[in-house]
Parts: sequence; C-alpha cells; structure tokens
Amino acid sequence: MIRVTLVSNHRPGYARLVSTPSDGDVPLRSGGRPRDPGRDSALLAAAGEILPEVGYDRLTVEAVAARAGAGRATVYRRWKDKSELVRDAIEALGWEVPIPDTGSLRADLIALGTAYVDTSSRRDAVLAAIASSMARDPQLRETVERVIATPRREAYALVVERARARGEIAEGADLGLIAHVIPAMIFHRIMILGEPTDGAFFERLIDSLSLPLLTGERSSE
Repeated sequence: MIRVTLVSNHRPGYARLVSTPSDGDVPLRSGGRPRDPGRDSALLAAAGEILPEVGYDRLTVEAVAARAGAGRATVYRRWKDKSELVRDAIEALGWEVPIPDTGSLRADLIALGTAYVDTSSRRDAVLAAIASSMARDPQLRETVERVIATPRREAYALVVERARARGEIAEGADLGLIAHVIPAMIFHRIMILGEPTDGAFFERLIDSLSLPLLTGERSSE
C-alpha cells in the first residue's frame, strides 16, 4: 500500500504530497545475502538513463546491467522482468508535488507548475520513452497513474479548493473538465511536439487557459 502524506516544506507557505511505502510494501527476503541498496540505485539509474536513449521497446536488461557495471543475473535477482525494472526506475526518479499556499490562485498555479519543470531531470524524456508502451502494459500505466498523475490531481484540487474558499472561483466553473487542461497540454508538448516544459510555457497556460476558465476573467499579470 502507498501512503500519501502532506508534510511541511522548508520554504514558507509550502507543503508537499509524498508517496511513501507502508510497512507492507517493504520486500522481505527469506535468506541469502542482503540486497545492496547502492547496487539497486545504480541499476535503477541506469534504466532511467537508457530509456530516453533507446526507448522502452529497445531497452534490454543486459544493457542496464552493463551500464551499471553489473551482471544480467544481478538484475533478475531483483526484478522478474523489464517491465518491473522500468516501473521501479520511474518511481525512483522522484515525483514530489509542491503544494503552495500563497493566498493567490495565479501564484499557487504557477508554483504548482514547478512540479513539472526541472531542466536537470530526465523525467520528460522518460515519459516520452514509455508513452506508447503504456497502452500495451497495464502495470506500467498504473504506475504512471499512481506515482505521477494522481498526486498532481490531488495537489491541483487542493489549490483550487483553497481558491474557492477565498471566492476566486467563478460560479458554475467545470472544475473536473478544467483539471484536464494543463495535463493534456503537457502531454501534447512532451509526447507529440517533443518540446521541453519550462516556466514560461506554464505561465502562458495558466494566464491564457486555466485562470480564465476557473475565474471567468483573464489574468492581467
């Protein structure tokens, strides 16, 4: 079971949703040598590096093992197949969601966009590499939904609910439909156009689409 926890952030006015494993999620080993967490991390990092280079279909366990300086058997002692390895590699990239509380809907939405903007991260490239495979691999799709999509929807819902309490949300706004706008645009930019996401892109989305739809007014900022 994955436990989603709201915890404080070192920056004032922020919190974040973090998915953490419960005790029942920790794999137990019946015997033999204990697993080396460092070796696990190296293998997961190798999978995350290779995915954008060759794509999901061409990624092989042998290539991951070689990149990490390990043997093929070392990988299979940890993961039963490539799909399981890739799912764990996706989780290992880190998908923490900042939940701002600035007192302004626009400022909160822009801050929330930082969850998607990380120029030092391979996350966009990894998502592009697995996009077509998700349709064929339900477990891979479930991992993306659980680790990436659900926490972001929950963070967005919390930001909007706070804005509603402040009187910023227009009466009759279709919040369910509007919630799909930014994820759909992100998907199109990453998967279809092959372009990176950045802060300027998010501000355009928020000012041109999200704010008018949520408040009934175009942002003047």
